[in-house]
Amino acid sequence: DKPHDDGKRFSKMLPADTRAGWFTKVPPSLVTSFGGFTVEQVAEHAPSPQPIQAGICQKVTHGAHDVFRGLAVGGGSMINAGIAAIPTPRQVAKAFPDIGSDEFLRTYVERAKSALKISYRDMPWFEQAPCFQYARVGRKYAAAAGYKVDYNGSSYSFDYLVKEAAGQVPQSSLAFEQQFGSNYGRFGSVDQTYIAEALKTGHVTLRPLTEVTSIRQERSGEFVVSTREIDRWGKELSKTEFGCDQLYLAAGVLGTTKLLLKARETGDLARLGDQVGKGYGNNGDLMVGHNLAKSDPAGTTQSLMGMINIDGRDDPDNPVYASMFSMPLPVETYLLGYYVMVDTGDRADITYDRQSDTATIQWTDAFAANNEARARLVFDKIVRANKVDYRNDLFSGRVFAPNTVHPLGGCVRGKATDAFGRVNGHRNLFVNDASLMPGHLGCNPYMTITALAERNIEGILQGRT
Repeated sequence: DKPHDDGKRFSKMLPADTRAGWFTKVPPSLVTSFGGFTVEQVAEHAPSPQPIQAGICQKVTHGAHDVFRGLAVGGGSMINAGIAAIPTPRQVAKAFPDIGSDEFLRTYVERAKSALKISYRDMPWFEQAPCFQYARVGRKYAAAAGYKVDYNGSSYSFDYLVKEAAGQVPQSSLAFEQQFGSNYGRFGSVDQTYIAEALKTGHVTLRPLTEVTSIRQERSGEFVVSTREIDRWGKELSKTEFGCDQLYLAAGVLGTTKLLLKARETGDLARLGDQVGKGYGNNGDLMVGHNLAKSDPAGTTQSLMGMINIDGRDDPDNPVYASMFSMPLPVETYLLGYYVMVDTGDRADITYDRQSDTATIQWTDAFAANNEARARLVFDKIVRANKVDYRNDLFSGRVFAPNTVHPLGGCVRGKATDAFGRVNGHRNLFVNDASLMPGHLGCNPYMTITALAERNIEGILQGRT
């Protein structure tokens, strides 16, 4: 949590240093190439001044897709695009058929908005800001294909962004910062909201750079948590065990599910059911980009925080939500990228291998192909309507990239747990993160996961079943 010699905690996206990735020389970039150059070549040409270290983002390949996760105090909220998308009533009803959509949206989503300091844009400013020229072009291209847009709120402060653009405060989103953390402006990240509030109580001890390696339950009912602490450079400092009467897991889909699968397979939590590890989905995630006409430049100053989205969620046959982005380069690129979310219904198992101590998502080539086919139905319309071509130089030769930043499921509520995250089979064991989600939402799930967590903890404190 301390700045480095340059006075900053986090790395730019371009060029990135080793603060970007979890013990890797090459930054785990969502966009792996541009104009014939790869991120590997950039890392070689502009090497990090720092050694390999415990950077903020990790890219892991699971079957036919790559999953990106935030490994930091604050998790994914530290590296996302700040997009506070609000699910539609239909999306809430599909994801949580036992929860009233009105109650969820009016009570728990509103509570999440407040806690995460979600802010909204000043539209007159947005309509003329040079840093959102790409977004206005994207809106025009979407309309030409018959799609409306959604103007999301953000955990990145709009007030700060306005001052940033005016040169009144240090730059962050306008200075190539986002996927590897923001040194300024991201006031709604979990470390600055929920965790900060918890620490203020004096009842919470925070142990950064400490990995939970296993969990077990003694005959007495006590849970024992085994941990391993490292320093920033990966040197092991200590191994410690903690005991507790109640254990809450919020380690994200890969972390929480692995711990539970390992405990079940080793017998440390022998009463866990067979639903643990089931129901994983990637939220329909993938990425794509296309050219812009020479009359529609993206602009040479871009905000890297996501601020506008194709919104086709009301399409009953092929719902889509796609966040627009531009390349963080100070030159005109004539391109527009998208982080796309479609719906295929595909679900995979997460399995644990004792020999390698790893959890693997069984995501197949067929699942990835289904995602791409759904996305092509949308983006073929967009490129045809605007007479432009797809880009194949953004993802190492691929047009569509199977990148997932919204992994969901693995401990699905109502199956592996009850309706409030109480894990079936072991009393006083709880899950309260994205692994409770049923594999798909259809928009950025940041707000929905937070709202569900609010509802869960309220229900547990009230003794609801």
